Amino acid sequence: MDKNLPDKWIRKAFYDALNDIEVDGFTIPVYDSRTSLDTPDHYILITTQSNEVDESIKCEDRWESRCNIEIFTTFSASVSRLLADNIVDRVRELTKDIQLDIESGLSIENSTVNYPNDLTTVTTTANVFRKFINYSFLIK
Repeated sequence: MDKNLPDKWIRKAFYDALNDIEVDGFTIPVYDSRTSLDTPDHYILITTQSNEVDESIKCEDRWESRCNIEIFTTFSASVSRLLADNIVDRVRELTKDIQLDIESGLSIENSTVNYPNDLTTVTTTANVFRKFINYSFLIK
């Protein structure tokens, strides 16, 4: 396939749409697969990405691309998952019509979104709530 691999363009689109959003009085940074050395209590990760070539139409190949987003909230006291839920709602709102940069030469033809099970980890010092969003794109 002669088209650009969409990975960096998808990450750029998510980063541009989501970095430093404000939710419930917190600024939520976005990181590419791992956090900085000074990890904040609440953040978004752009994690795994995968691509397959779709050759189902004769005029041009397309990418079937997937990207996973993880939302992390950490509290030292016992609290609810409300902030994590609110971050997911804000992410959904900001990415419902996400587009790739025109410089990529790519465009999103179709997208689907899934929300797999969330994870809660409770230790003696922290409560960590993780929520996941899985995006699938058909890109031409």
